[in-house]
Amino acid sequence: MAYLFLVRSMSRDWVRIVFALAIGISVTVGTAAVASALSSESAREIVFWPNTVLQYLMPAPNVGTPDHPLYEGTSLNFLAFVVSFPFAVIVYGAVAYVFLRRLKT
Repeated sequence: MAYLFLVRSMSRDWVRIVFALAIGISVTVGTAAVASALSSESAREIVFWPNTVLQYLMPAPNVGTPDHPLYEGTSLNFLAFVVSFPFAVIVYGAVAYVFLRRLKT
């Protein structure tokens, strides 16, 4: 009952925003789960692309030799990993909001 009152008191834009946010969270959790289940590193990078983009912006230093590179992650790489989740929610939520606006009746 309280849910119906809440939905009726909210404007249509707020309802779209809430639904878009829920879709963004769902898609982010789904893609992160699928990416962690994949065995191929390149497939993981494609499925959970927000992390790939942010990790590319924070390159890791090479602690190996030029012939045998060994890249060590830093705290900035960990921060990029953590930030990739809200970034993905925002991107997927914005895309969902655009589609929900187009579906309005």
